[in-house]
Amino acid sequence: MTLGEYLNKESLITTEAILKTNNIVFQVITPETHLNSAFGQASSQPFVIQVQENDYEKANKLVNDNDTNTSTTVSIEDYTTEELKDIVLNPDDWHHQFVSQASEELKKQGIEVTKEDIAEKRNIKIEASKKGIEPSKIIFYVMWLLALLGGIIGIVAGYFYWRAKVKGPDGKRYYMYTTKYRNYGYYMFMFGLTSVVIQTYFLYHFDLLYIW
Repeated sequence: MTLGEYLNKESLITTEAILKTNNIVFQVITPETHLNSAFGQASSQPFVIQVQENDYEKANKLVNDNDTNTSTTVSIEDYTTEELKDIVLNPDDWHHQFVSQASEELKKQGIEVTKEDIAEKRNIKIEASKKGIEPSKIIFYVMWLLALLGGIIGIVAGYFYWRAKVKGPDGKRYYMYTTKYRNYGYYMFMFGLTSVVIQTYFLYHFDLLYIW
């Protein structure tokens, strides 16, 4: 069972330490998009900690007790109303306790974020996932140059831009990049392969001439 999702590496390490100390078997599922940053896009996918079903209640209580007693709890009062709304509307991007704190603070201000509001925001994120993103232009052009020169990195990059997928908020897998850049990625991949073939041919040809 999923115990929690963590974008904050410090929170992840703390939770791992708690589980290890209490001899609770767990598994950490790392984001599927570690290559993103190498090709111009930082990963927004969280680390996921899973525990066995019979350990869930105990593990959840230990983690929550630690969150309650820790001296490093973030002060909710430092956030504006709009920032608090954004936290509650995007629960997958934040620690579960922090989302609860933000929700309580909004209620004190007479503001309630409903399940319908969260679902609407989630649907917007799903639609954005379907469309894909655009990569860093500078890195993209560098990869094109490497592909044209027959570089393996350029070929791998082309395939990544063309075929890479990420998990959306609904759990489904979508192409990471927009159709425009996926097509560019395909051309990058093919140009890279063609360049390698041509270079290999000429090297082999000149070697034969040298022998004669």
